[in-house]
Amino acid sequence: MPLPRALLATEIHRPIRPEELQAVRAAGLLAEASTIGQDRALEALRLGLALDAPGFHVFVCGPSGTGKMSTVRAVLNEGLELRRPLRDFMFVENFDDRDRPRLLEMPAGHGRKFRKAVEAFVDGLRETLARALDVDDVERTRRALNAACEKQEADELAAFEKRCKSKRFVLARVQLDTMEQLDVMPIHRREPVDIDVLNERVRTGEARVARLAEINRTHAELKEELRLVLSRLRRAAFRARDEIEDSERKAARSTLVDHLGQLRERFPFDGVGEWIEQLADWLAEHARALHDDEDEEGHQAVRHALRVNLVLDNTGKEGAPVIFENAPSFANLLGTVEQPAGEARSTLDFGDIKGGSLLRADRGVLVVHADDAVQHEGVWRTLTRILRTRALAIQSPEQVLSPAGGSALKPEAIPVDVKVIAVGDDQLYRLLHTSSDDFRRVFKLKAEFDEVLPDVPETLATYAAHADRVVTEEGLPPLSDAGLARLCEFGVRLGGRQGWLSARFGRLTDVLREAAYYAGQRPKGEPAPASIEAAHVDLALEAQQRRHALPEDRLRELVAQGVLDVATSGRAIGMANALTVLDLGDHAFGQPCRMSATVAPGHDGLISVEREVELSGRIHDKGTLILAGYLRHYYLPERPLALSATITFEQLHDEVDGDSASAAEALALVSALARVPVNQAIAVTGAMDQQGNVMAVGGVIEKILGFFRLCALRGLDGTQGVVLPADNARDVVLPVEVVEAVAAGKFRLWVAGHLNEIIELATESPAGDRLPDGTFPPGTVNARVTARLAELAERS
Repeated sequence: MPLPRALLATEIHRPIRPEELQAVRAAGLLAEASTIGQDRALEALRLGLALDAPGFHVFVCGPSGTGKMSTVRAVLNEGLELRRPLRDFMFVENFDDRDRPRLLEMPAGHGRKFRKAVEAFVDGLRETLARALDVDDVERTRRALNAACEKQEADELAAFEKRCKSKRFVLARVQLDTMEQLDVMPIHRREPVDIDVLNERVRTGEARVARLAEINRTHAELKEELRLVLSRLRRAAFRARDEIEDSERKAARSTLVDHLGQLRERFPFDGVGEWIEQLADWLAEHARALHDDEDEEGHQAVRHALRVNLVLDNTGKEGAPVIFENAPSFANLLGTVEQPAGEARSTLDFGDIKGGSLLRADRGVLVVHADDAVQHEGVWRTLTRILRTRALAIQSPEQVLSPAGGSALKPEAIPVDVKVIAVGDDQLYRLLHTSSDDFRRVFKLKAEFDEVLPDVPETLATYAAHADRVVTEEGLPPLSDAGLARLCEFGVRLGGRQGWLSARFGRLTDVLREAAYYAGQRPKGEPAPASIEAAHVDLALEAQQRRHALPEDRLRELVAQGVLDVATSGRAIGMANALTVLDLGDHAFGQPCRMSATVAPGHDGLISVEREVELSGRIHDKGTLILAGYLRHYYLPERPLALSATITFEQLHDEVDGDSASAAEALALVSALARVPVNQAIAVTGAMDQQGNVMAVGGVIEKILGFFRLCALRGLDGTQGVVLPADNARDVVLPVEVVEAVAAGKFRLWVAGHLNEIIELATESPAGDRLPDGTFPPGTVNARVTARLAELAERS
C-alpha cells in the first residue's frame, strides 16, 4: 500500500503575478467583465425581462455579497423596451356607492389635465347653476305653480269657511307657540269660543248651552273636514314643489350636460362619459342647495366630492419605469388608505387612497428586496396574489390583515402591468417555493448567482473593474498591480477551491476599503503612499482575522497551556488528532481535538460516547455506524463481530455533527486493536465508506489552518502535518504563511484515498493488503487487528 501523496507548495497556492493583470488590462477585457461567471443568472434575468407573459417574474437568489443587486442594475441599465404606452390612474367619487370609488384610466399626461379641468369646472359651478335656475322658463314655471297653489288654497278655505258659518262655526287662526294654525270654533254669545273652553264653562255652570252635544258633534265633523282640506292643500304644495324642483333639475342638468360635454370631448376615455352622466345627475339633484349663496358648507362638500385623486401620474415620463423599493413595507410597496397628517375626520374617502411603488412601476419593472418584504406581515402574500390576478386593490394594512379592521372603503381594483424582480437568498427561495402555490405561479424564473467564478482572465478583469470602480466612486488611492494581485489571491482563497475565485464582491470591497485606510497611515512627516500596495492588503486581511479570532486564540492558548490535551508530537496507542470546525456565525475556524479509542471483550459493539450522551447529530451517528460496518466487512466478514469498543472526542463538550472525523476515529480504533502507536504530529480529516475509502469533507482549509497554527505556536519541526482526502486536493488554497512553511519542509500536507494509506503514514508500519486467501500479511497492522478481533470474540 503506497503512502499518502504529499502536496507540494505549488499545489496549495495560486500565485497571481502583477504581469497577469497588466495583460488582462491590455487585452481590453474590462468593458465586458462586469457579469462574467453568472451566465445562468443572466440568462434567467434577460428572459424574464423579454418574456411578456403572465407569471414570468424573476426571483434572484444566491449568497450575500455576490453582486446580485449590482448585476440587476447593470442589466436594467442596458435599456428596457416599452411594450405598451404609459398610463395614468385616478379615483373619483362614486355617487351611487360612496364606499366604492370609481377608477378612471387615461393615457400618460391626461390625468393631470383632467384634474385641472374638473377643478376649473367646480370653480365656475355656482355661476353655472345660477344661470341655469334663473332662466325665464324656470321662473315662469315657478311663478305659475306657486300661483296655482295659492289659488287652490284660497278657494278651498273660502268654501270651507262658508260651510262653517252655515253651522254657526268660524274658521279661526290661532297661535301656538311660534306656529300659526287653523282651527274650527263654535259661536257662543256672538263670539267664537274654543270648544274645550265652552265645554268647561258648561261643566262649571258659567254658561248654559242648549244642544251642546250637537255642537260637539258638528265640531268634530268640521274638524275632520278641515284636516282633509289641509291634507289636500299640502299634497298640492308638495306636487307643486316637486314640479318646480323637477323643472329646476331639468334646467340645471341641461346646462351641466352642456358644460360637462366639454370634459367628455376632451377626455374620450373608457368610464369618463359614464362618470360625467352620474355627476350631472348628482349635481342636478342638489342644484337648489348648491345655488344658495349662503350654503357655504354645501359648496365645500361639492368641492370635496369633485376632487380627482391622481394615484399614478406619468406626465412627462418616457420609457419603461424602473423602481427600486428598498423599504418594502405594506404602504410603501402596495399603497394604502389613510388620512393625511393633521386631519381628523370620522371617515375615509377616495381622496385618502395612496399608491405604492408597485403602482409606480406599471408598464415597467419593480425591484424589491424579498428578505425585507417577508418581514412585514401580509406584504408578500398580498404581493403574490396581486401578481397572480394582475389586479391591485389598494387597501390599508388593517383591512387586509383583519376582516373587521380598517375602513369600509373598497376602491375598484387597478389593472397592473409590471415585471417584478425579487432579490433574496437561497433559503428564502426554497421556503417560499415549497410553501406557496401563488409563489410558484408567479415567480417561474429563478436567477441563481454562484458564489464562485472560474479562474480565467475575464474573472481577473472583473476583479480589476470592480476594484477600479470602488476606488473611483469612493475616492480611494489607486490600487497598484501588486495590490490587485494580492486581492485576487485572497479571492482564490475565499473561493475555497483551486480554479475558482470568490464572487463575494462585498467582502472584497471591505478588504479594499480597509487596505486604503492602512495605506493612509504613515509616520508623521512622511508622504502618503501613492497607491494601495500588497502590504496594505495583507494588513487588512490580518486585521480582519485578528478582530474575529478571539475565541480561536483563547482555545489555542488553552491547548498550548495544556488545559486542553492535544499532542503535536510523540506517539500514543489508541489516540489520533481529529480536526473539527467551530462556526460562530461571524467566524469559522479549525479546532484540533484528541480522538481516543478503547477496546475490551464484550458484546456492546462500537460505542460512540457522544451518541450515548446525545451530544451528536444524525450525520455523526451515521459515520459511527459506517465505521462499525467497515470493521465487520473488512476484517472478519465470515465471523460475528464481538467486542466492546468506545470512541470519543476528548474534552469536547459541545454537540458534534458531521462524519469528517470518521477517518480519525478509524485510525484511533485500529491503533487500539493492533496495539500500535500513532504519530501525534499528524492530524487526520476525512469521511469513510464501509470499504475503507476516504471521502471528501468540508472545511478543509479551516481544519488545516487550525492545526498549523497550533503547531506553529509550539514550534514547527518538519514532522507535523495534516492528512486529508484525495478528493479534497483541489480544495486546498492556503495563506502564504502555510505555503512558505510547506515549501521549507516545516509543515506537510498529504492526501489519501484509503484508510490503509493513513495507517501506514501515522503508524510508520505496513498496513497490509488483503491476500487472495482473505488474510493479511503476517506482522502487518491489519493482520494484528484481525487477530485481536478474533481474540476478543473468543473471550466474549
